[in-house]
Amino acid sequence: MSERGEPVKWRAHFNQLISRPIPKKAIPKLIAKMIEDGLYCELTIDGYQWYSGRYRVHPISIREIWSLSRSQWQRVMDYIYEENPFEGIGEEDDE
Repeated sequence: MSERGEPVKWRAHFNQLISRPIPKKAIPKLIAKMIEDGLYCELTIDGYQWYSGRYRVHPISIREIWSLSRSQWQRVMDYIYEENPFEGIGEEDDE
């Protein structure tokens, strides 16, 4: 413990503050959990649109709830763009 007025000594290794990248093989599991929670993402001309049920949700809220850093979020979004795992989810039957 430092005394009053003494400079704070930070840890020699600060890597605990850096989030680990999500392995690509873990992203489908994360997306499956999002789908179980009622989330889905639609790719549109205007970009990504996130929904919880039929209500639009802001991506920052999703990031905060799922405790994802910006880089982790970007990795998930890149995967969604490449694989489109939400295709067909959220579409209502016309019959």
